[in-house]
Amino acid sequence: MTPAVHRAWAAAATLVVAAAVAYGFWVVGTPEARRGERMDDRRIEHLQAIAAEMRERVWDSVDRKLKRELYADLEALKADARQRRLILEDPVTGGAYGYRVIDEYRFELCATFDGPRDEDWQVFWNHAGGARCWTIDLRDAP
Repeated sequence: MTPAVHRAWAAAATLVVAAAVAYGFWVVGTPEARRGERMDDRRIEHLQAIAAEMRERVWDSVDRKLKRELYADLEALKADARQRRLILEDPVTGGAYGYRVIDEYRFELCATFDGPRDEDWQVFWNHAGGARCWTIDLRDAP
């Protein structure tokens, strides 16, 4: 084969590889976007664990009544946790998740997300990008 044919094959192979890489980024997303999605997933896991632990420590699901008052802060809940280890900080910024008691049955959990979540399962936890708060009712927890 002549050098021109070799160059043509090399150019074609390079084009095919570049197209495959571009297609991979289009299908899967960039590494940065995937990292943001993973961090958002971790944030949701943290909030779900906090909500579940709060419900188990405060709400009697059999008698459908309060066992105790809602915790004044998440550090106190973390100290009393029995079912899971609670992570109270954002995995990227290290800032604390937002928490506020609304009334005797309801509290609010907040976090800031890199992007949206629009899943067909656990739709309660879907969110847009940016700051988002959820109101959790012990009587009807997610």
